[in-house]
This record gives sequence, structure tokens and C-alpha cells, in this order.
Amino acid sequence: MNMNFANNMNMMNQMNQMNMINQMNMMNNGNMMNNVNMMNNQMNMMNNQMNMINPMMNNMNMGNNMMNNMNPMMMNNIYMNNVMNQMNMMNNMNMMNQVAQNQKTFTRLKKEFQLCSQDLELKGLGCQFQMENNNCYFWRVTLKGPPETPYEGGIFTIRITFPLNYPNSGPEFRFLNQIYHLNVDIVDQTKLGHICLNYLNEWTSTGKVADKPGYGVKQALIDIFCLFYNQNVKSAYNDTIAQEYESDKNKFNAKAKQYTQQYAKQSLLL
Repeated sequence: MNMNFANNMNMMNQMNQMNMINQMNMMNNGNMMNNVNMMNNQMNMMNNQMNMINPMMNNMNMGNNMMNNMNPMMMNNIYMNNVMNQMNMMNNMNMMNQVAQNQKTFTRLKKEFQLCSQDLELKGLGCQFQMENNNCYFWRVTLKGPPETPYEGGIFTIRITFPLNYPNSGPEFRFLNQIYHLNVDIVDQTKLGHICLNYLNEWTSTGKVADKPGYGVKQALIDIFCLFYNQNVKSAYNDTIAQEYESDKNKFNAKAKQYTQQYAKQSLLL
């Protein structure tokens, strides 16, 4: 009996040990599953966080791309603004310089008009002066056709137009009467009455400034008066008229006299 009892006890101990091992295995397996589950949960949480972060990253990338695209535009805008500001400053300076130049020209022309109107030598040529609509940039001046010329008895009116940068450029002189003359344009309607005068051409091309007010206009009028006596074939506006002047001066003089009687009987002052 003692042997059987001992055997039974051994068997029970073995079974208990087996149970304990099984329980431990089950516990270990449970722990492993729990660990796996915990790891899976953490992975899922991380994936969720990554899913939340990805749109934010995408937005940041889009923002960066927009900024990169905007930077050149912003730089261009800044550059254009700087250019516009510089242009505005230059325009303002130019306007101020132009106003100052206009004031200087205006003052000089007022003075020259007074001096020329009172000049005894010009009065002797039959000169009378008048501003068009009180505008000092436009003068009308008369000249009397000298005796013993085809222009004798005529009263010729000349329009003087002064440039804004006068006296750095010479004025333009035009006859308002029709006149038959080599050095006066009688064909081109846009330049009708324009006088070709070396003195004026030189003045305009070189920017020569008269040493004292009144001299430039006075000298030009004296030179124009001299053209009544001496016509310049080399500066003729029309080759046909120039040939007529050289080949048959009597015929030329007859036409010039006819023009004088027809178109220069009275002053064209306002």
C-alpha cells in the first residue's frame, strides 16, 4: 500500500507540475498576445498620427511652392516699383527744369520784344512788332519792300515762332504773304513761306546763343531784308524758279512784282 500511495503521490506531483507548466505557458502566451496587441495599437496610433501629419506636410510643401513661385513675382514687383519711383523722380525733375527753362525763355523774349520794338535801325526797315494773342513765343513783324527791287511798295509780314529752348535754338521765320522769291518756299504747303537763311540754319544746328538780347532776332531780320536785294541761287527752294532767275531775270522780276502787288499791299498784323 505504501508503494501505491507513493506512486500516486508522484503522479499527482507530476500532474500538478504539468498544470503549472501549462498555466505558465498560457500566461506567457497571453502576455505575448497582449504585447503584440499593444504593439499593434501603437503602430496604429503612429499610422494615424502620420496620416494627420501628411496633410500638414503637404500643405507646408504647397506653401513652400507658392512662396517659391511668389518670390520672383515679388522681386519683379519690387524692381518695377523702384523703376517707377526713379522715373517719377526724373519726370518731376525734368518738369521742374522745363518750368525753369520756360520761365527763363519767357523773360528773355519779353525783353527782346521790347528792345526790337524800340530799335531805330529796325524801324528804318519798316519793322513793326506785335505778339500773337499776347503770346511771346509768336511774333508778327512787318518789312517794307525796298525801292528798285520787284518788292518795292510791298508790306511783307513775317511770322516768328520761337522754340521752347530759345535761344539755344534759333526761331523759325515765315512770310505770311505769298512772295515770289528763290529763298522762300512757295510750293510745299507744310512749309509755305519758310525762309532759307544761313544765319538761322547755323543758329539752330550749332545752338549758337546771341551775346546780348535782341541781337539774334535783329540780325535775322536784317539778313532777310538783304534777301530782297540779293537772292541766293545756291539755297533756292525750287530748281525751276532758280533756272528762270538765271536764264531770264526780267521774267522772274515781272512775276515777283506781280506777286508783290497782288499779295503784299497791306500789313497782316493782327
